[in-house]
Amino acid sequence: MPSSAIPILIVSARGDDVDRVVGLEIGADDYLPKPFNACELVARARALLRRAMLSANEVVVRGKRLIFSGWTMDTRQRILTNVDGALVMLTPAEFDLLQVLVERAGWALSREQLIDLTQGRVAGPNERSVDILISRLRRKMESDTGQPRLIRTVRSGGYEFVGESVEAAAE
Repeated sequence: MPSSAIPILIVSARGDDVDRVVGLEIGADDYLPKPFNACELVARARALLRRAMLSANEVVVRGKRLIFSGWTMDTRQRILTNVDGALVMLTPAEFDLLQVLVERAGWALSREQLIDLTQGRVAGPNERSVDILISRLRRKMESDTGQPRLIRTVRSGGYEFVGESVEAAAE
């Protein structure tokens, strides 16, 4: 099946469950049956475009090491080592969130974007989970050893990775 970076939203008078499932299985990114609120249509279209823009600009770094501010993140083995070379234990959710932030260094990402990029559509609407994960990452990475703050809170409700010299190194 051919794939495209262009998001597809089906707007249809057919709203049965079977029609929705078929629409999504043939390649649509979202399905909105009539009648619908115009505000919902605009919100869904913006969400699809936002995800398409992020995925079009993202650098796929699988099986590589990300080196930033003296830290090393091995994306294949899912290991993070600090400036001193010590292993830093992260949960899978913490690792995924940090990887998304590091790969998009300098981008201010909203909580919703971070949820989409780490958990996808199956995620619940609880944006507070991102705040909790950020807090845990900060506690593990910005200890009292004098490490600079690597994750900046963006006033409008998101986060930005501000670590120095983010680069991808081949294994």
